[in-house]
Amino acid sequence: MKRHILDENFPVSAMQAVRRKVASVTQVGQDWGESGWLDVEQILPHLHGSRATFHTFDAGLFKRRYGHRDYCLVSYDVPEAELGDWVVKFLRHRSFRTHAQRLGKVIKVSSSKLAYWELHAPRMKNIEW
Repeated sequence: MKRHILDENFPVSAMQAVRRKVASVTQVGQDWGESGWLDVEQILPHLHGSRATFHTFDAGLFKRRYGHRDYCLVSYDVPEAELGDWVVKFLRHRSFRTHAQRLGKVIKVSSSKLAYWELHAPRMKNIEW
């Protein structure tokens, strides 16, 4: 199982940029899952037990209730043309650099901050870049 799964809606240029700098990357509909899968109905159940980080451009997945100990969800609120660079920047952030630091979190990446829900935490946390 790949460690990083990019949503099907990621542009080709972003996928290529991430693959150049990050090992173990796949994309929904390419080498993981099926094209056209819906995030909540098909993708989330298949992430159970995967220990993967799922990267998406879909803001609808940034919800506390989607958090699970078996995976990490990362939603990007950045310009589409810069998406690949933001994925790499996020994965190099000191608070999310390792797989263990990401698991169980639902994270929103924006140009100004990282907002995230952690399992069993009562409040959302924010980290400035």
